[in-house]
Amino acid sequence: MMNVGTVIRIVLAFALPLPGTASIAQSCQLCATAPADPAPSLRALSVTIDAALDFSTAVYTNRDSGSIAIEARTGRRQMIGFAALGGPALAGTVTITGEPFARVTVNLPRTVVLTSNLGGTADVTEIRTDLPPHPVIGPNGRLVFTFGGRLTARNGVDGDFRGRIPVTVDYN
Repeated sequence: MMNVGTVIRIVLAFALPLPGTASIAQSCQLCATAPADPAPSLRALSVTIDAALDFSTAVYTNRDSGSIAIEARTGRRQMIGFAALGGPALAGTVTITGEPFARVTVNLPRTVVLTSNLGGTADVTEIRTDLPPHPVIGPNGRLVFTFGGRLTARNGVDGDFRGRIPVTVDYN
C-alpha cells in the first residue's frame, strides 16, 4: 500500500531588481557624462503561499507505478494507476504583492524530485500556473495565481513524499 500524501512545501527564492544603473568606467577621466535618470522606486515584492500543492493520499492499483495530476485552473485531479484513499487534492495558491500595475515574471521549475520518509523518490513534472503570458500586479498591489502538476511514482515506492518548489518572481 502506498501513501502518496504529498504535501509540497513551497520555498520561495525571489530576485528583486536593483535600483539605478551600472556605470562603465571610461578611459577618458576628463570627459563628462550625462547623469542617468534614476530608476523609479518600486515596492519590494512579497510572496505568500496561501495553499500548498497537495496530491492527497493514494494506493497503487497496478504494477507499482502511476501518476496523479492536478490541473492549475480547476484543481481537478486525475489518477492513473492509483486509487484515492481520502482527503482533498489541492492546487497550490500563491499571492504576490508589489507595485500596482507592474509587470512581473514568475518562474517555476519544470521538474521537482520528492523524497519519502522511507527513502523513495517521486517526480513532480508538468508544473503549470493559471497566469496569463504577461502577468501584471493588480490595482490593489496583489497578484494571486494557482499552480498544479503531475506526481509520478515508479517501482512501488511508498511513504509520505515531500519536496520544495522554488518560485522566482521579478519585475520586468
